[in-house]
Amino acid sequence: MIDRVYSWFALILVGGILVSLPNSSHAQNSDSKLGIGANIGLQKPFCDIQHTGAGLTGSALMRFIMSQKFDFAITIGYGELNDGFDYNSFETSTINADLKINYHLKQTGRFDPYLSIGIGMVNFEYNPTKVWALQTPNIAGERHTHALAMYGGGFELFLSPKFALNVFADYRFASGDLLDGFESGKYEDGYLNTKLGFTFYLGEGRSRAIQQPGDDLLALEPVEIDDQQKRDEFEDRLDQLEQEEKDRSMEQYVRLKSRVDELSQLINEKENEITELQSTLSNKNQRISQLENTLSGYSPVSGYQGGDGSFSVTYETALGNFYRRDYQQAISILDRLKEQYPNHKLASNCQYWIGECQFGLANYQQAADAFHKVFNYSFSYKKDDATLMLGRCYLKLNDPARARSYFQGVIDDYPGSEYVEKAREWLNRM
Repeated sequence: MIDRVYSWFALILVGGILVSLPNSSHAQNSDSKLGIGANIGLQKPFCDIQHTGAGLTGSALMRFIMSQKFDFAITIGYGELNDGFDYNSFETSTINADLKINYHLKQTGRFDPYLSIGIGMVNFEYNPTKVWALQTPNIAGERHTHALAMYGGGFELFLSPKFALNVFADYRFASGDLLDGFESGKYEDGYLNTKLGFTFYLGEGRSRAIQQPGDDLLALEPVEIDDQQKRDEFEDRLDQLEQEEKDRSMEQYVRLKSRVDELSQLINEKENEITELQSTLSNKNQRISQLENTLSGYSPVSGYQGGDGSFSVTYETALGNFYRRDYQQAISILDRLKEQYPNHKLASNCQYWIGECQFGLANYQQAADAFHKVFNYSFSYKKDDATLMLGRCYLKLNDPARARSYFQGVIDDYPGSEYVEKAREWLNRM
């Protein structure tokens, strides 16, 4: 599949260059048909990881002018994708090559807005920076390639006939689900790319390649300066053209302002999601602290002899093995803890983490059996957790009806649970 994507991309790229060569060969003698430039900006992933941040990106480009309305651009760039400077659990470095077709709207003097669509490819390397980062096994440190499809728009602001500032944004759909290092669900990854830069046009500048409004009128309507009536008519026509140009400028401004407002709203929504996730993390930390205080005052049940230290120390060791993905060792320790401390308040937690270990080993039926056993305990902190994980197990076992019933069970049976929103997300994905 990747080889076919490379082949098609190379064919389109070579074809575009060959088509542009006859035009660009006259750049030094007449109107410019070729521009070069560079851009820098930010890119933000939208993927399986709910908490994401903006990473730096930069690129170089060549722009080939095909007509007054169309040009196409070839872009080579490098960037970073991550889940925020404060969270920072992973970093993905990207190298991208793009081919985009730009459709130019009405030109109004120095201001030249356009819309874009295109294809490309991204070669990337995922690296976790925290031990608890979500990732698919054997992904970190290896380079992978996804095809891209993109759409967006922007504008050029000409400071001179040859030099223009370039501002644009596009959204990129990836053909795979590994940009965040975690392959999950049926949705592919993507990311928002925004940049600011410049374009330098060779030859005599693009302002002659794109004729300004009113130039043809000036050429076709000679004015008799000595004829006062024709002079007045000409001045009235100039005033009318000036007013029309102002109206077009205002129309383009309103459109761009609307787009900026939409992007601002999107950023605010993502910031609210980040705030909610930070609140959830704080609640989890408080819960862990409460459990540690409970464990510090607990003594083994009467009649227990031997063992490798207190329950809390052994329990902590088991969880350490789980987070290091040493699932078999964690299962062995947790089984021993259940046998040695059957009446401990956290005995059901041991049963729950055995299910998590089996899920990590992709033993989804054994994981479901383990999560079901959590409900055999009269008291458990993990019943809402186990209900959510049962839904995920049955999704993996291709039983969507049963999975949906458990996700709905979290919402109906545990309305105050921190996992209600997560259950709704899984229901929406189905």
